[in-house]
Amino acid sequence: MAGSGYTFVEAINEVVEVIGEFPMTGNTKPSAQSDTTSNYRRAEDFIDRFNKRIQSQGWPENTTIAKKFTTASNSGNFQIDLPSAGTVLRVKSAGSSAHRDLVLRVDTGDSNKLKVFDANRDSFTFSTSAAEDIFLDVVTELAFENLTPHLQDVIISQAKIAFQRRLQGNMNMDGALNSEYVQAEAQAPRNAPDIDQPFNTRPMIPGMGGKKED
Repeated sequence: MAGSGYTFVEAINEVVEVIGEFPMTGNTKPSAQSDTTSNYRRAEDFIDRFNKRIQSQGWPENTTIAKKFTTASNSGNFQIDLPSAGTVLRVKSAGSSAHRDLVLRVDTGDSNKLKVFDANRDSFTFSTSAAEDIFLDVVTELAFENLTPHLQDVIISQAKIAFQRRLQGNMNMDGALNSEYVQAEAQAPRNAPDIDQPFNTRPMIPGMGGKKED
């Protein structure tokens, strides 16, 4: 179900406009119509790509602060397994666990499960004696249509730039599209800075978005 922003097909139509394509009809994604070659399907792939890439930076709507995980025994090794569906994009230690360097990593020795890896210990195992609570800031992937319009604009703007570069390569158009991207980046809300900094507090473009310190 769509949220308050664009539908996926509306996003596709905005992307294909940059190469002069007319809007597609209907509300069904090209991939659901067995379309593998049209510009509309290619635009869908570009949006999917940037949807994951940009969401992985961490935004207010897809970042859970200081979420508690409890380690579970895996043959006596207490570890944290994460959903295998790929919805977790990024983690960062938080709260009482903030002193640890914790990251995502695939455990190739355990059926390629996605787990939390303790870089300080160089191990997936937090303990061999008992369960413990670990706190993480967690970035999860949301469906494109459930994002706010501001974040959708950032994703669409990036997809438009890449799509135009790959299919047309017009440098004048590239400059105009980059200006749209700059505006979208500047308007998108970020995670609020704190002593323990969360992900993605400022735009990726240098010189934008920071407050001048006294």
